[in-house]
Amino acid sequence: MGMRNKGHIRVAALALVGLIAASCANMTDRADKDMTSGPKTLSAAEIRTILAGKSWRFQGPNNTGTTLYAEDGSSLVEVDGKGRTKGRWTTKDGQLCESFDPAPPWLPGGVPMSCYSFAPGTTPGTYQAGKAVFSLAS
Repeated sequence: MGMRNKGHIRVAALALVGLIAASCANMTDRADKDMTSGPKTLSAAEIRTILAGKSWRFQGPNNTGTTLYAEDGSSLVEVDGKGRTKGRWTTKDGQLCESFDPAPPWLPGGVPMSCYSFAPGTTPGTYQAGKAVFSLAS
């Protein structure tokens, strides 16, 4: 081969490498977008609509029970094997906020208003609130 043909082959090879690199970069961009998009954050209004006026069964790392989320922002909580207490609830975008009244002996000081992330769960019809899984009580 002459010097001229080697130059054309070299240019063609570099162009091919460039196309492959650009193609891989586009695939990586798409993969990154798919991985970072994640589940949609629920608005405060969406969370309120999901919870209000319904009883939800919760299963957390330390307790299970049922909470009735009233339309007026009050709640009635029954923790299995421990007892009942009243509380307050509100929502923020992506969060459920709750407080609980004292309920001696198992909750002597109550719980001040605390907010937890709230999102659809891994199973249809469930929601994740902090470390607890919520499902509609029957």
